[in-house]
Amino acid sequence: MVKSEEFFMIRDLKSKGMNITQIAQELDLDRKTVAKWLKSDQLPVYRQKVGYGSKLDNYKTYIIERMNQGCVNAMILFDEIKARGYQGRLTILREFMKPHREQMRGKASIRFETPPGKQAQVDWGEFKILKEDGTFVKVHAFIMIMGYSRKQYVEFTENERIDTLIDCHERAFAFFGGVPETILYDNMKTVVKHSHQAGTNKWNDKFLRFARHQDFIPLRCRPYHPRSKGKVENGVKYLRRNFWPRIRTVLSLVDLNQSVRVWLDTVCNVRLHQTTREIPTEAFLRENLQPVNQETFLLHDLQSRKVMNDCTISYEANFYSVPYRFVGQRVGIRDLNNGHLEIYDETGNCITAHVKLCGKHHFQRNKKHFEGLITWSQKKVAATAPILIPEHKGTVLLC
Repeated sequence: MVKSEEFFMIRDLKSKGMNITQIAQELDLDRKTVAKWLKSDQLPVYRQKVGYGSKLDNYKTYIIERMNQGCVNAMILFDEIKARGYQGRLTILREFMKPHREQMRGKASIRFETPPGKQAQVDWGEFKILKEDGTFVKVHAFIMIMGYSRKQYVEFTENERIDTLIDCHERAFAFFGGVPETILYDNMKTVVKHSHQAGTNKWNDKFLRFARHQDFIPLRCRPYHPRSKGKVENGVKYLRRNFWPRIRTVLSLVDLNQSVRVWLDTVCNVRLHQTTREIPTEAFLRENLQPVNQETFLLHDLQSRKVMNDCTISYEANFYSVPYRFVGQRVGIRDLNNGHLEIYDETGNCITAHVKLCGKHHFQRNKKHFEGLITWSQKKVAATAPILIPEHKGTVLLC
C-alpha cells in the first residue's frame, strides 16, 4: 500500500513523461504497484489490519493496577507476570508501559523502608464463607507484617473487637518470637479513640495499656493516606489473591487457621519477595525484636460458670468438660474468637482449653478430665441413717 504523497508523486512523474519502469525505479516501488495507482482515480484508503492477540493481553489489567499502586519498574512487573504465566518478552511490556508512565509518575511516591526490628504494620481484612443455606458468614483476617523483612502473621477471627485484637497481637508476638519497636495502624476505632486528638488522648485507653504492657509504640498512619501503611495493604491483597482461592471448603475457624499457617510456612514467607528481592524468613533473621512480656494481658472479664455434676460447663448452648475436681466450683471462660476457648480457675490459672463447637446442645469431653473420678466417688462418706445393731440374748437394751 502506497502513501498518499507517493500516489501524487506517481502521477506527477507520469505527467513529466516518465514510464512505469522509470517511476518504479525512482520511487523504489514495484512496477505493478505503479501501474495500479496510475489507473486509479482515488487516494489510497488505509484499512486497519485485524491483528492477532498480544501475549500481554491477559496481563494488562494487572499491570495497570500495579502501576497505579506506584510500581513502574518494568523488571519487577516482568517477574510478577512471568510467575502468572506470561511467556512474552520484556520489550513488549516496556512498550505497553511507556505511554502510561507519564500518567503514573504523578502518583508515584518514594517507598518508606524501616530498619530491622523498627516497625510492623497491622490491618484487618474481611472474607465471606458460603453456608449450606445459601447465606454468607463473615470472617475477619488479622494481619501483622514486619516492615523490614516482610514476614507475615495471619489469623482468622469471628470479629474485630478490642479483646480479639489484643489476643491476636499476643499470638503474633509469639509467632515472631519478639515485639517490634513501633506498630503502625490506620484509624480503626479499637485503636484510635479520636483521630483529631494529639498525644495519648487519641488512643483507645485499653489498647494503650496493652501497648505499654508489651513495650511497643503505636503509630497512626496519616488519614486518607493508605500508602503510609502500604506494606500491610499489599499483604491483605496478597492474602486475598494467593491464599483465599486455594480454600474450597471450611470446617471451622480452627481448620481455616491451620490452613493459613501452612500457607504462611510453605508459600508466603518463603517466596522471593518482589519488592525486597529477598525471602522473608531469611531477611527476618536480621530483625532485632524486643522480648515478649510473657504475662498474658487479660483485657476482658472472664464469663463465670458453675461446674455441673457431670463435670461440664455450658457456653452458648454447648457443653465442655473440665477436670472433675472443679465440680461445684465457679470457673471463668475466655473466648479467643478464633475457634478456641480457654477455661480458668478462680486463681487465674488456665485449667483446660477446647475447640469451640458450632450449633447448639453439643458436648465436647476430654477423657483426662474424668480419670480418677470413680475412685474419688467411691470414698467413704458420713452415714446418713442410724446403724442397726443386731439383738443378742442376755443383752439388756437401754431405752
